[in-house]
Amino acid sequence: MAIYKVLEDRHLTVNKDITQENRAGQRWDIMPWFWFSGEPRTEGSGTWMKEFYRITWLRAKQRRDRWDEEVQQCAADMLMTQNWFTFQMHKWEEKAEEGVAVNEVGKQCFANRQVHMWAKFLERSKVFNIYIAKHYTERLNPLL
Repeated sequence: MAIYKVLEDRHLTVNKDITQENRAGQRWDIMPWFWFSGEPRTEGSGTWMKEFYRITWLRAKQRRDRWDEEVQQCAADMLMTQNWFTFQMHKWEEKAEEGVAVNEVGKQCFANRQVHMWAKFLERSKVFNIYIAKHYTERLNPLL
């Protein structure tokens, strides 16, 4: 009886990998003590625990792979956003030039204001992208 401990409510929780796949804090989940207490020494007794550890490992790998994919998708989305900002900036630059050509000061001023706004969005997104890339590279792979 020395290997058995008192069961507490926290040991009897539902595995949230199934019910809440994307919840925060999964990295710090710890299996209850009874998974490590060993089994009675019978024929084939180690196969069940090997299967349990294999499934636990596969779930953790799947979760890590999903987050790696999410980081890649976020980077692609940010690139698309920056391309959109660049497109809008060039579009309004052309409209500003049209305003100069037809001598419409109001159109030119509004278009220049839009160019400035989209250029600021682009600048901020690049700064944000650099920060996020550095931050997540350090957190995801601390050995780099």
